[in-house]
Amino acid sequence: MATKKIKLSTVLKYILISIFALVMVFPFFWMISCALRPSNELLTSPPRLLPDNPTLYSFIHVLTETNIPRYFLNSVIISLTATVLCIVIALPAAYSFARHKFRSQAFLMMAILVCNMVPQASTLVPLYSAINSLGLLNMHFTISFTHLLCMLPFSIIMMRGFIKGLPRGVEEAAIIDGCGKVGVLTRIVLPVCAPGIFATAMYAFMISWEEFMYSLTFGTSEKVRTMSIGLQMFSSEYRVDWGSILASSVLMSIPILIIFFLIQDTFIASATGGSIKE
Repeated sequence: MATKKIKLSTVLKYILISIFALVMVFPFFWMISCALRPSNELLTSPPRLLPDNPTLYSFIHVLTETNIPRYFLNSVIISLTATVLCIVIALPAAYSFARHKFRSQAFLMMAILVCNMVPQASTLVPLYSAINSLGLLNMHFTISFTHLLCMLPFSIIMMRGFIKGLPRGVEEAAIIDGCGKVGVLTRIVLPVCAPGIFATAMYAFMISWEEFMYSLTFGTSEKVRTMSIGLQMFSSEYRVDWGSILASSVLMSIPILIIFFLIQDTFIASATGGSIKE
């Protein structure tokens, strides 16, 4: 009976996992399916799972007759720059919070949490005034820098958790051997904490890749518009080009999927790996 109960519980577990996986994957499947439909099939009723006459017209249209390739390149540049800036700033900050005790530490952590909860709209006017007065509007680096407001607070908290989970033994041994604080951070913490850094970088890249409000406010020129802004261009007061929106959305999802599949082993290792065998 016990064996039967175990088998039944295992079957139920896999059924639940399968249902959950289908629920998570279905929106992406539906987006691809609709992107491959001709315009006269997009709003058919009842809806069909697969297109009757699949076509690549929407993809060809957005890649050859619109500015989506330019927007895609802008998104890559801005997101990569914002991710690098985020890691460079978050790593030493997280290490300080994880390894050192200092006055007002709790207050500073609370301030970081509060910054993460500040609505984006409340920062637009002062940021725009400052950036415009400096003549830094419509620059890739400027947009990347503003994205830090969205990703940096949680990145510091996230990376602090990874560093706190590392044993102190390696760091203490390096200090005894004469390694300074900067050396401990770059030679010890950085390699050992690589899975956590990759996980944080993936989070930061996704936030920057999908960010809309700052990109729209500080990137009014065609040369710096991102994919999230480009999707808006297919929607007007009298017409919505659903085929182009769906095809562009599929293209916009590709980098996130590639990044996840490339570093999924590293991402999993961040939860199971360790630096010292006890």
